[in-house]
Amino acid sequence: MNLISYELTKLVDDYYKCDNHNIREQILDDIHFLTEAVTMGFDQEYKQLRN
Repeated sequence: MNLISYELTKLVDDYYKCDNHNIREQILDDIHFLTEAVTMGFDQEYKQLRN
């Protein structure tokens, strides 16, 4: 989990430091994909715990 947190923090930092609009959009997409993947993982773990 520390690696995911590190990568997400790094992406957010890169997003705010970047002046290129197209690259910012790509970074934002990466942030969304990583967040979605983490959320899906937590949902699956929660469902397994409930069974």
